[in-house]
Amino acid sequence: MACRVIRRAAGRNALLVAALVCAGLALPAGAAARPVLFVGNSEDGTVTLVDAHRLRVIGHLNAIPDGNTPQDPAQAAIYPLIVAAKGVNYVQGLAVSPNGRTLYISRGYLGDVAAFRIADGHELWRLQINGIRADHVALAPDGSRLFVSALTANEVQVIDTRTHSFVGAFPTGDWPHVLEFAPHGYIWNGSLGNQLEPSGHDGRKQLTMADPRTLQVKRTLQFDAGVRPFAFTRDGRRAYVQLSYLNGFIVVDPLTGHTLRTKNLPVRGPGKNMSPSQYPNQAAHHGIALSPGDRTICDAATISNYVALVARRTLRTRALIPVGDQPAEAETSADGRYCFVTDRGPASNSLSVISYRHGREVKRLRMGEHPQEETEAAVPESVLRGL
Repeated sequence: MACRVIRRAAGRNALLVAALVCAGLALPAGAAARPVLFVGNSEDGTVTLVDAHRLRVIGHLNAIPDGNTPQDPAQAAIYPLIVAAKGVNYVQGLAVSPNGRTLYISRGYLGDVAAFRIADGHELWRLQINGIRADHVALAPDGSRLFVSALTANEVQVIDTRTHSFVGAFPTGDWPHVLEFAPHGYIWNGSLGNQLEPSGHDGRKQLTMADPRTLQVKRTLQFDAGVRPFAFTRDGRRAYVQLSYLNGFIVVDPLTGHTLRTKNLPVRGPGKNMSPSQYPNQAAHHGIALSPGDRTICDAATISNYVALVARRTLRTRALIPVGDQPAEAETSADGRYCFVTDRGPASNSLSVISYRHGREVKRLRMGEHPQEETEAAVPESVLRGL
């Protein structure tokens, strides 16, 4: 479709709003909006809202207004055992509707997905998934379908956001984790392998590509280690993939599944005194993003407490930037200036703002307990007035 001009969008906000307009996902014409970063705090059950331009916290949303125990009787029966073994996880994945009014949250070991009205935090609906953990989510570009990794069910379930009902699923490897839409329109899932089993017996660790409409699996790429966060170039010809236990990332051809290069990064700080068996959730590095124009890779070194900026074409390390405890997710800002990285460790509970241009941390903001997943969206000013 042709791009339309939103007259009241101004400054850097215009970049994000205009991009949504050109994609056919815009807010109503004339609506003033602000770029907002949503950060999920998994252990206290809140979401922190950050003004992505002014770099300040502007509000919070309660992700568990219906209580901190499962609503489903079967899930509730095993919940004490889950908490004893894994701890609490109230906020796992986040997605925001194209109109910036609804926040979708997969609620970890509560085993469900819930939708919230951003303006007042009202819970609109919830659905119980298969299995015992609702993992990462991804929203179709038109907002019509929400995809959620049902971790122990080894499938991605699909929700119709209009009818608030499940409309299908597609199979994955063992323990599906991160979900991403690639530039060609297909949805990809990375599986961890069954972490309760020893190496070699932990099942399928793979990238699964599926058609988001028919839910037919089109391709699977197998790996020897669990697939962590991954990011695609704008043309979809390369994927940058983090793997369990790897201090760095690999470069993958998504067509063939071949690993073309490996970028090894140094082990520093707490990581020097860790054996691989001590890596939190088996993740040495967890969080990767690409800067605008695919020039720079932003990589979160979870066990080493730094963020690496790496030139994409040469894989030369531009900077190793000290951040907070256990950096765990990376997201490039909509205006392209920053890489937002959540520091989930108890010594930090913060958001590090990394400048691509200057190659350093320019701000650190306090979040809730165990911040992890993050997503940015254009939110109408009318929605934000009540925060």
